[in-house]
Amino acid sequence: GQIRTATTRQAMVSPEMQQFVDVSLATAYMGWLMPGYTDRIRDHGFSIHGAFGCNNEWSYLFTVTNGDGGDSIRNVIDVRTSDNLAYSGRVNWAFLNPIGYQEGALRNQTCNWYGEVGAWGYYYTDRVDRAHATVTDFLAYGIDLALAYGGWSFTAAYNAATHSDVGGAGGVDVDHTAFLVQLGYHFPGTAWEIAARWDAYESDNPNAIASATNQIPLGNGTVSEFAFGVNYYLNGHGNKLSLDVSFVEGSDAGSALLFDPYTGYPGTNGAAGTGDSSYGTLIRFQWQLAL
Repeated sequence: GQIRTATTRQAMVSPEMQQFVDVSLATAYMGWLMPGYTDRIRDHGFSIHGAFGCNNEWSYLFTVTNGDGGDSIRNVIDVRTSDNLAYSGRVNWAFLNPIGYQEGALRNQTCNWYGEVGAWGYYYTDRVDRAHATVTDFLAYGIDLALAYGGWSFTAAYNAATHSDVGGAGGVDVDHTAFLVQLGYHFPGTAWEIAARWDAYESDNPNAIASATNQIPLGNGTVSEFAFGVNYYLNGHGNKLSLDVSFVEGSDAGSALLFDPYTGYPGTNGAAGTGDSSYGTLIRFQWQLAL
């Protein structure tokens, strides 16, 4: 069936359990690099998952998928369909009280510490059929940390990826990195929570290597996001009001903002950004009602 593949922690959190209206720019970027080009990757295949340890403090997820993403228009006669499979895995360790895949501090108890650390990897040899040709060898991996104490919650992540031998072009590599730091505070005895985050991604594509069958960012620089949010919980994550604001900017002459998966913004992929300037301010309001 169509399953979720292993990835960075924030993308493993279901949308209704997030602290902000949407995932960070850095998380969206990592998802966009993978087959399917979206922040939460779904693909056709199978997964093995479970937990172990004295208190089930260890959990794991391993997947084998077709590497084409959840795009239903693809089929065996579509030239974009790959000849190869994709493999992913994630291991999570709750070294303190478990948090689970959620953000915020609604379930925390006063004066208790919570902590989890996770690591993940994804590998895909991307080829096209009719005729068989190399697109790229893609490797992505990362490590992330979630901590909480009382009303405080904290998430951090480092992720990296490489498109190797793009188009079979003599071993040309395109490298990517992404960072996330997110901090929140739920005021005790109230329905109010505030949160802030800084995140960024950096692409290194000095030769502007592109591919007609795989979206490889053409930028060569850093794009960052500063964001602030406020939540009012009417009834937990199932019924809440969220307001957030994000400031997105490029830091280098070659910086390029990705498009669509994050904001629907058309982006600057395919041309260098202006660099050292703001891409804009994003304000979002959401009433989430999860029945």
